[in-house]
Order: sequence, then C-alpha cells, then structure tokens
Amino acid sequence: MKNLIKNEFKLNLRSLILWTVIISGLATLMLFLFPAFKDAFDQIEDLLSIYPQEFLEAFGLGADGLDMTDIYGWFGVEGYLFVMLIGGSYAAILGSSILSKEEDDKTIEFLLSKPISRTKVFFGKVIVVIINLVLVNLVVSIALLIAFSTLGEFNFVVWLLYSFAPLLLQLVFASLALLISIFITKSRQVLSIALGITIGMYVIDLISSLTDSAEFLKYFTPYEYISAIYIVKDQQIKPLYLIISIAVIVISLGTAWRLYKKKDIAV
Repeated sequence: MKNLIKNEFKLNLRSLILWTVIISGLATLMLFLFPAFKDAFDQIEDLLSIYPQEFLEAFGLGADGLDMTDIYGWFGVEGYLFVMLIGGSYAAILGSSILSKEEDDKTIEFLLSKPISRTKVFFGKVIVVIINLVLVNLVVSIALLIAFSTLGEFNFVVWLLYSFAPLLLQLVFASLALLISIFITKSRQVLSIALGITIGMYVIDLISSLTDSAEFLKYFTPYEYISAIYIVKDQQIKPLYLIISIAVIVISLGTAWRLYKKKDIAV
C-alpha cells in the first residue's frame, strides 16, 4: 500500500503543482489588489447601491454582508470565490479520475495482479487525494498569511478558516466524484458530471440567496457551509454545516468502498 501511495502521488504531482500555483496565485493577487482599490471604495459603494439588496447578498455584500473596506471582507468578496470554485474543481477532477482512470486506461488488470487487496487499493488512492488537497490548502494558507500580515492587522482565526475551510468543501466534492466514478468508468464522462456538480451547486447557492422561497436550498450546497460571511463575522463554521459535510464525506466514501469491493471490474 505504501508503494501504491508513493507511485500515485508521483503520477499526480505535476497537476498538484499546477493547481496549487493557480489557486494560491489568484488568492494572493486579489489580496494585493486591495490597496489599489482602497481609495475608490466610496465610488464602488455608490455603484453597488443601484443593485437590489437580494443581488448584493448573493455575492456576500448588502446590509448583512461583508465590508470591502476591510482586508478580510475584501478577500471574502473578491478572492475567496476563486479558492472555492477552482479548488472544488480540482478536488472533483482528482476524485473522479483517481479510480476511473485505471479502468479507462486498461491498467486495472496490472494493478489487481499485485498482492494487494481492493480495500488497500481504494484507501491508498483516497489517502493520495487527501494528501494532495491538504498540500494545496497548506500552500494557500502560507500565501494568505504573508498577504494578510503585510496588508492589514492579522486575525489568526479568520486566516485559519480562510485557509482550511475550503478543504472541507474540496473533500465533499472529491468524495462525491469518487462515488460517481464507481458507476461511470469513462474518465471524460465522470469528469463532466463531477464538474457539473461543482458548478451546479454554486448556482444553487446563488439561487438560495436571491429569494426567501429558495432559502432551503442552502442546506444542499457545500458553498454555503463555508461562506465567507460566517468566517469573517462569526469566525466559525456552523456546527450543523460541519456535521452535514462530514456525514456526506463519510457516507460517500463508505458507499464507494463497499461497491468497489463487490464491483465486477472489466479488464
């Protein structure tokens, strides 16, 4: 199992570096744009005042939203979305391909010929997914630490949540994508579905914020669970959302493992 993890990590190292550079780079860029826009916030607020309140709240602004004159509020509006969407996409891609590529590339026969059980194969690949996602968020946390410390008063709790709350969202998407890949082995098909879920859930999150009649939808999208508003204003992830996220991850991985053990794999 150790060799499996090592080899799988090497195979995914290039994409790990690429996605890490993209996510951390965009997050840092948006933060260092803060001083350039700081003097124009009055004009920006006047411009935003013409939009409906519901529209502003959907993007973290409005009366109950974030204050863009604060560095943490600015990042919550302008940079955090990139971290969630791009990080969630990476997690979906990684989760959907980690198992399906073996069957799609016809390498599963070689893998299963090794003296290693399907359980070890499954959890070895899950461990690689977790390691990769942790490393991405670790690099992002360092980038945010430097930027927040340079540009404003450092808030440890908010920094920590901004750095690692996205990991929760990524694990949800990765586990769901991995579960889907048990049923669909064609890499392109499972990738399309996984990315569709990633983007679709963000759209659901927007809809839940736009109208009170659709507010119940927020419980079905992990973007709501790690909202920047909760991070900046409450400095926490709500316990209910944390429980839901962990339940989705555990159930998805548990179901995928049980199905993978019994699956009739075509070689």
